[in-house]
Parts: sequence; structure tokens; C-alpha cells
Amino acid sequence: MDRFHVIDDAAVILRTRGVYRQAKVYRRGIDVYAGFGNGFVRLHAGGGTSAPNLSWDAIDIGGMPAPVGDSFGRLTLPFLPVRQIEGSPE
Repeated sequence: MDRFHVIDDAAVILRTRGVYRQAKVYRRGIDVYAGFGNGFVRLHAGGGTSAPNLSWDAIDIGGMPAPVGDSFGRLTLPFLPVRQIEGSPE
């Protein structure tokens, strides 16, 4: 099972109904999420999220290359070395 792991020194600016807040960025495998309330929302390319009334404006992945959208428009971190992806053999 893949779990959520915080990405150190990473942050995302979330916007809901005109209110902005800074949140921590998490990864689950190579997928990118933001902490929101007591859970997580998946980040999509172009500023969308898995929550219909929530979007993101800017993201900083702590010195790593910017995440990219996959074929479904979800943000991913394909540049992670295989050994850093949870559950991958080393």
C-alpha cells in the first residue's frame, strides 16, 4: 500500500471561494497531493484539484523540478529515483 509522505520544504497555495491558504505538499508514489482539512486533495495540471470548489495557484517542490501532468491531467513526480518511490524494490 502506498502511503502519503510529506515533501520537505514544499508548499502549495490553495484557493477556495476567494480565500487563499498555504498547505503542505505530499506524494503518494509519484502522485502529488496537498493537505486539506483532515485529508488530502489530488493536484491536477492547470490548477485544478480533486475537490470541485478548490484550486491551486502556485506550487514549490523544494528545489526539485516542477511536477508534470500525466495523460489524465494529474500532477506527478516522474523524476523521483525508483528507490524513493514507496514499495519499489531497491
